[in-house]
Amino acid sequence: MALFGLLFPPVSDARELTFSEGLVRMRQSHEEIQAASQREESRREAVAAARGLYWPKLDAQTRYTQIDDPVTIDLSPIRQAMLKLHSNIPSSAIPPFSLAVQDRSYWRAEVIMTWPLLDGGRISAVNGAAKAGLIEAQAAGERLSQNLTSELVRRYFGLQVAIKVREVRRETFGNLSEHLRQARLLEEGGLIARAERLHAEVALADADRELKRSEKDVEISRIALAHILSEGEDVETVSPLFITDQMEPLAFFLEEAGGHPIQREIAAKRQQAVEGVRAERARWFPEVYLFGVRELYRADLTVLDPTWAVGVGANFTLFDGGARTHRILAAEGAEREAALLEQKVARDIAMLTEKRYRELLKAQEQFAALKAALRLGEENLRTRRLAFREGLATSLDVVDAELSLSMIRIERLRSAYAFDVSLAEFLEACGKSDRFESYRLAATQEVR
Repeated sequence: MALFGLLFPPVSDARELTFSEGLVRMRQSHEEIQAASQREESRREAVAAARGLYWPKLDAQTRYTQIDDPVTIDLSPIRQAMLKLHSNIPSSAIPPFSLAVQDRSYWRAEVIMTWPLLDGGRISAVNGAAKAGLIEAQAAGERLSQNLTSELVRRYFGLQVAIKVREVRRETFGNLSEHLRQARLLEEGGLIARAERLHAEVALADADRELKRSEKDVEISRIALAHILSEGEDVETVSPLFITDQMEPLAFFLEEAGGHPIQREIAAKRQQAVEGVRAERARWFPEVYLFGVRELYRADLTVLDPTWAVGVGANFTLFDGGARTHRILAAEGAEREAALLEQKVARDIAMLTEKRYRELLKAQEQFAALKAALRLGEENLRTRRLAFREGLATSLDVVDAELSLSMIRIERLRSAYAFDVSLAEFLEACGKSDRFESYRLAATQEVR
């Protein structure tokens, strides 16, 4: 019963998932990608906010004020002049002269408009920095998507190779079980020694241990895939491992490597630094602006307060302790830092692209080399089995041939997996992870 369960496992009710479906699912549900989308949306709103600096600004203000004493104007000199002119009028007949200007408590409510006319380029620099920030967020999101695409390749095809290795282990276990049965019959017939039957039992025990370990590998790989997909249910990978030899030469990819997301990200950082220099230099120019004021609550206006007013204003900082100069130097330093980093990243990408391309070719060559080894291993096992039945080979010969073929098959699966991962990593290195699907669909050989 146990052997039957190992050879014929229960049918899984896991949902089938192609790699294309997994890629779409990951891009829709992965939290890091969603966070990158939110960051990009925030930067887009920042661009809109910076654009608003070009427009007039309207503020509504209201305030309640209480002062120590009412404000009045003493008109006693006028009273004295009148008394002198009209000496026949007694002074008691003319009351004290005073003009009430402001009550002790009063309200103010007004609308204030300001509109910058000249600022030395500060608003333009702020807008340029905001646009560069949006480009940076977009490039960072694309870089994250490419990185996760490579990780999905590792986990999706990692599960695929784990399942295939388990199938090989299960088949090897079944073959060694059959070999042990034959060894027992031959031992009973006196055709082989007890030591050969014991060797077959040891080999079967080892195969059982490897099979159980491969079962755990499948479980771990399945959990890893579900995690990157944010999937709650088990999925069954149906897209096979593949090999393709339809690869363009390295020079083709090196020419296109200049559009790598990380290069666009660093270039955007440099542009932000450039705009920072512009903004700091703008502080050396005066700010010229239009302004307008309209009083909304007129009940407490004094005779000296206008109902509305418009005009032109200017502001210029004469001395700030050298802060403007040092801010410009700091911004220029940030620009130079970004420029140097941009050069280094370009060189690193070229080197990494070439390195990953050679690793891809290496995996391709290793897979091709195993093709002949697989044919030889199958033929070796077939002849060893025939020889063992005829008493011309030992149990050790059969077990060694069985295990050798098993290792070749597993190595072939792993070399195909290494090729798929190397392809994903190579495309990520040159910023072309979106091409992985086209290479997969055009694969010259599927490894099942």
